[in-house]
Amino acid sequence: MKLILSGGGDTNDTKALDDLFQSLIKPKQKILYLPVAWTAGNFAECKKWFSKTFTNFAMWTDLTSKTYEDLSEYGAIYLGGGNTFSLLSNFRSTQFDKLLLQFIKSDRPVYGGSAGAIIFGKSIETSTLGKDHDDNSIHLTDLRGMNLINNRSIHCHYEPYQDEEIVDYVKKSNSDVIALAEKTGLFITDEKIKVIGTIPAYIFSPDGKNIYLPTS
Repeated sequence: MKLILSGGGDTNDTKALDDLFQSLIKPKQKILYLPVAWTAGNFAECKKWFSKTFTNFAMWTDLTSKTYEDLSEYGAIYLGGGNTFSLLSNFRSTQFDKLLLQFIKSDRPVYGGSAGAIIFGKSIETSTLGKDHDDNSIHLTDLRGMNLINNRSIHCHYEPYQDEEIVDYVKKSNSDVIALAEKTGLFITDEKIKVIGTIPAYIFSPDGKNIYLPTS
């Protein structure tokens, strides 16, 4: 597994993560960019934004009827930010979540930014935390994420003022939350979790013994 999770932010905030992602892709292999979490629907703007950082890529905005064979030409997948509830619902309804798991197991890198990071945690309910929280306007009831991070959930766009709200959620859910600021990300393999960026990450635990994760 080669999973990169970003707490969000602009291209300056994510440069270290972007460079790492690019270094993991084999020469001449394309990135598959999925901006489907972006509910504003202006995918042309998404493509313009993505092309500022990456060049050799294709963009899908409709995941209907896609198969694992359709992923064969891609060396990596990038999941853009947006609404976490819509993203997970889209993946489930098209069964792309199953294809994505197969892709991850093939040891090709997958990068998730903000909403694209949160879905890999135990629960996506963390996207409701903070002043810029996601709106569950589609009334998604099954908030279980893909749970690839040792039964921990991911919270993005973390700022210290959110600590009390996060602690309350952790106690209620009785599970850990890894909080990522906009200049912070994780590189997760089968062996370890490494913090990439300029701001530490934090693990909030139900027992109150919160863990500080320093940057590399």
